[in-house]
Amino acid sequence: MAKKNMIIALVLSFIWSGLGLIYAEDIEKGILLAVGAIIFEVLFLFVSQIFGFIVFIIWIYSLYATYMEVKAING
Repeated sequence: MAKKNMIIALVLSFIWSGLGLIYAEDIEKGILLAVGAIIFEVLFLFVSQIFGFIVFIIWIYSLYATYMEVKAING
């Protein structure tokens, strides 16, 4: 696997949950987080504000998982 740029990966994850993982070639986990964030964002907008907290938790986890994945790839 080719080395990945940590800054690019984290910026992508900052913009939207899962994008950094997709960049780091962990496609399944990246798509799962991105879709989960979309679902909970819609629930936040139309059902209850508590889902906004879940979106925030997904976003933080996505940043952490991206950091760990890129760190593992780069050695």
